[in-house]
Amino acid sequence: MIPESIQELCASGSVTSLMNENKDLTPSKAYDKLVPEKTPPVVSAIKQKHSGKVNDENYYNISEEDLEAAKNCGNFEGTEPSPLFLKIFHHVLRTLEKDPRAGVVSPSLLGSTGVVPLTVMSIIPDILRHYANLIVRARKSIILATNFWAASYASHIVTDALRELSRRRLEAGLPPVDVKILYDRGNIKQTVKHHIEVEEKEYTGDKVKIPRQDEVKGITLQVVNFHVPPVGTYHAKWMVVDGRVAVLNSNNIQDVANLEMMVHYEGPIVDSFYDSAMISWHNALFPELEPHKFFHEDPTRHEFDFSDRHTIARTIGDHLKEETVRFRTGYLRTNAEAKSEEIGRNGRDLIPFAIQLQGSDTRVEHQLPSKEEAQRVLVAGDHDPPTSEIPANESVNGQPGPMGMGGPPVIDVHALPDQAERSTSTPPPTLKRAENTGHIGRAIATEENQDEVARVLEKGENIGDGEKMLASIHDAVKIEYDETFSGEAERVRTFLGTIEKVTKHLNTTIQPNTKGTLLETDVEAHVEAFNPYILHPPHKPFPIAMVNRRPFGPPGHQSLRVPQNEAWLASLRLAEKQIFIQTPDLNASDLVEEIPKTVKRGVEVVLYLTLGYNDAGELLPFQNGTNEQIVCGLFKELADDEKERLKVYWYTAKDMRKPIYAKTKQRTSHIKLMIVDGQIGIQGSGNQDTQSWYHSQETNVMIDSKEVVQEWLWGIRSNQNTHLYGRVDNDGAWRARVGRDIIGEDCPEGEGIEGTMGGGKIKFGWVKGIKGAIERVQGVGGF
Repeated sequence: MIPESIQELCASGSVTSLMNENKDLTPSKAYDKLVPEKTPPVVSAIKQKHSGKVNDENYYNISEEDLEAAKNCGNFEGTEPSPLFLKIFHHVLRTLEKDPRAGVVSPSLLGSTGVVPLTVMSIIPDILRHYANLIVRARKSIILATNFWAASYASHIVTDALRELSRRRLEAGLPPVDVKILYDRGNIKQTVKHHIEVEEKEYTGDKVKIPRQDEVKGITLQVVNFHVPPVGTYHAKWMVVDGRVAVLNSNNIQDVANLEMMVHYEGPIVDSFYDSAMISWHNALFPELEPHKFFHEDPTRHEFDFSDRHTIARTIGDHLKEETVRFRTGYLRTNAEAKSEEIGRNGRDLIPFAIQLQGSDTRVEHQLPSKEEAQRVLVAGDHDPPTSEIPANESVNGQPGPMGMGGPPVIDVHALPDQAERSTSTPPPTLKRAENTGHIGRAIATEENQDEVARVLEKGENIGDGEKMLASIHDAVKIEYDETFSGEAERVRTFLGTIEKVTKHLNTTIQPNTKGTLLETDVEAHVEAFNPYILHPPHKPFPIAMVNRRPFGPPGHQSLRVPQNEAWLASLRLAEKQIFIQTPDLNASDLVEEIPKTVKRGVEVVLYLTLGYNDAGELLPFQNGTNEQIVCGLFKELADDEKERLKVYWYTAKDMRKPIYAKTKQRTSHIKLMIVDGQIGIQGSGNQDTQSWYHSQETNVMIDSKEVVQEWLWGIRSNQNTHLYGRVDNDGAWRARVGRDIIGEDCPEGEGIEGTMGGGKIKFGWVKGIKGAIERVQGVGGF
């Protein structure tokens, strides 16, 4: 059961409310007042681990009284959490018994509600473009946190937006917007003080290049460097704007060829993000921020900024666009008869998980077009939706969305009917095609030349084929910013459409159709499904919980029982159908131990991993090994009849026909996502590796929405080819096959992937591990 002390904390105030009441309180002093007990991290970790062993004995004995207590500990008003969500949340709450600070958020804000208007699954510039569009419309404050900030093309998207925001504020004669930036760039001083105020001469230096204060007089800047030595990394990545919207993503602010995931949240959950931001900031605020207005105090925050369009990520309900119906039914029709020998080792690899969970026999045949029509749609890719007389950027009664982005008509989400009752009579409006691509499609820096790129950007010089990489500092105002989510999506969508453009967009120097590496014409239709922006249709708020962990500096695996880890473990233990995990690397010992147990009790476990991701760093002692080593070990734990329930795939990019070893730095996935039974989604910054499980500070949220979760699953399928070409055999090894259509001079049948280390013991692995550890600190390793 949940201890009374925790139930009392859940019913008390928060760090944010205490700061509202007393402006003299710094975040750290407010935290001390809310939770006076300050147990040393090592002692806390030992207590937590011991209590976890005791709880394991009664893990599944969760009574109705326990579930009611868990529900009362969260602010879930107006929603009905699912039993699975409450069971996981119950175990998360119990981690606070020995350490109420383990969740890096006030216990009263651990459980909340909210909505998800937008998800982006794409490269870093696409995600930071959304950051930029939010930044330029800020009115009061911006709190931005990232693990690693490097002067780069990516960082210039953010700094250009800060310059544009400053220009707008000065031009309109408005007060400055307060900007707080939190990052981790390890410093020897942090052995004494973990949160260091960064001086202007340092944050404007060549390695970071945040603007000088005299360049951006329309904003105020304060920068803090946070790290707990030696290995307590600040790994969270998020932004809160005006205390009204929050974005949580997997990427740092640097240039790497990663597929990433960002989710835009609105509603009461933003209060939790803000509170967690204050706790993470710790230091005094200069200048002070205005008192935070909670969701229940600010009626204007009830107007959620849903888009007036919906993309192919739409899964259920009657608001399916014609385009969505054509693509999805065509996809199912084309692949429904796939035989296991034609692709992968199981024809069901082609069918999205959202459909798999419903059972293949539940599809309604009369909803599917003919096979000829399906193929025509997939190849032609008609993207023009029906027209409407409603302007794309017009709102009803002059009411803008939370960020003043224009957007859709204002909707009373509390009065929304159920999905089945919604009308389909009003088609979505047509958007004007974007003519200026802004930040889209330009050359991308690599990890090795970030400093050179920063110099080029500073002077506004040309790079690559003569195209100016980005506007110079003084020309930042010329960059276009989008007024709506639909505008953002359309700008990217307009730029894409062919394999050549997708290839360019994914940051590679490889040219299409060389040595059989990329997609050929017969399967190029899959490129039409590449759709980085997932515009979610209007929906009611649903339950959300913050499942974070605070940093733990000492070596070792003591710091196990924290909200993040408990959410993951409880998900594995309580799932009844399927666990889906996409993560760059997977080697946390407690997770590796749990996966075979989950498979043995009849649950399917699907793992999307990046081949070779941070292999060197994972070879250090106590890190537990590389992805290949772990995968081979997992299969060895299973009987032959159990191995089919463990489906492991190496990430394969949208324009590729086979996985690429991560060391080539051409294609990697950095997405961190777990989905449980098609109902629960856990998204954020935490990897499934030793570092994230036992040491780094992480920010994650757990959502209870079948609708959004299934849309995420469609997005996973639409924006990568992992399910088509990435599956390994039941011994953990990937092999080329005729059925995968990748046989050629570069990859004979039965051959693996060049450059990999294999799943066995690696000679002198610790030497490679030291090199990898150094690269991580430098920001070029796997964080």
